Amino acid sequence: MPKKIDHDARRRDIARAAISVIGEQGIDNTRLVDVARAAHATTGTITHYFEDKDAVLLAALDHVAQNILHMLQHGDQGDDLVDLAALILPVDEERLRDWRVWLSFFSRAIGDPALARINKAYYDEFRDGLAAIIRKQQAERKLAASIEPDMTADAIISVIDGFCIRATLERDDWPPERQKKQLEAMLRPLLPRRRKP
Repeated sequence: MPKKIDHDARRRDIARAAISVIGEQGIDNTRLVDVARAAHATTGTITHYFEDKDAVLLAALDHVAQNILHMLQHGDQGDDLVDLAALILPVDEERLRDWRVWLSFFSRAIGDPALARINKAYYDEFRDGLAAIIRKQQAERKLAASIEPDMTADAIISVIDGFCIRATLERDDWPPERQKKQLEAMLRPLLPRRRKP
C-alpha cells in the first residue's frame, strides 16, 4: 500500500523550515534550495506544495502570526495581560527567530502593497484578540471600566513592537530579564485594575 502523506503537516514542516532559514539568513538571502535542505526535502517537493518562493515566504509569515494568535487565545498565564504579552518577547532562540522573520517582512511590506495588506490584516487580528481579552476582563470586573479596549490593544501592540525590535537587533543589550522589566514598566500603566468598592 502506498504511504499516506499528511499534506497539511508537510506544508507546516516546510513553513517551519523557511522560518529557520529566514531567521538565520534574512529574507533576501533565503533560497528555495536552503528551505528544501532545512525541510529534508527536494526543491521539487517544495514546489509541489507551494507555487513559488513568495508563497513559501508567506507561509512562514503566516506560521509566525498564527503562533502569536494562538498565544493570545490560549495563553496559560491566567488573567494577567502583561504576563500574556510576555509570551511574545524574543527571550529565547525560537521567539528571537520568529521576530527576525517578522522584521524581515516589515521591510518588504513597505514596497509591496499586497504584503502591506496582509500585514495589516494580521495586526487587526492581534488588536481584536487583545481587545476581546480586555472586554472580558472588564466584564469580570478585573480591569478598570475606563480602559478603551481597541485603543489600548493598539497601544500594547505598539509597545511590544517598539522594544522587541530593539531586543531583536540589540540582543546583548536586551537580556530576557530586561525585556520583562521593560514590558512591565510600559504596559502596567495602560491596564489599571478595577478598584474594589
